[in-house]
Amino acid sequence: MAGLVLLQVLFLNRISLFGYVTPLFYLWFIVRFDSSMSRYSMLLWGFVTGLAVDFFTGTPGLNAASATLAAMFQPAMVKLFLSKDRREVIIPGRASMGAGPFAGYIFLMTMLHHSAYFLLRSIPLEDWVVITAKIVFSTLLTFIAMLAVGYSADKPNQRRSI
Repeated sequence: MAGLVLLQVLFLNRISLFGYVTPLFYLWFIVRFDSSMSRYSMLLWGFVTGLAVDFFTGTPGLNAASATLAAMFQPAMVKLFLSKDRREVIIPGRASMGAGPFAGYIFLMTMLHHSAYFLLRSIPLEDWVVITAKIVFSTLLTFIAMLAVGYSADKPNQRRSI
């Protein structure tokens, strides 16, 4: 968690493509919660992660609220993309979920988190076009980054022979 928070506050928060696109990659920590964690632990870790980012960026509670919301919905999102008969403990990833379901899971989690973050950040809600652009394009950039990391981290066990 500490590494992702440092990556976020020292490097990623400085990225602002076209004034709309900011990757919020610290969400990766929440996306990868394993299914054996208690709901309380998930909410606590989500809150602490978001609060740590808030502390270093001066955003009072925005990341904490968004990360806690993402942590609250994480178990339901995992179940949405797994078959009903799977009961074993998993860490969400390409190897445990499959490539397509993992991509869908990451996309929905990122969209949920970023929607909450940018809507809270934009209060009072005035320019819906700008808010929507920030949500969509930041979601896409974060999704692509998470997908790249997720696919490179979860290499399949089979090796191809040439």
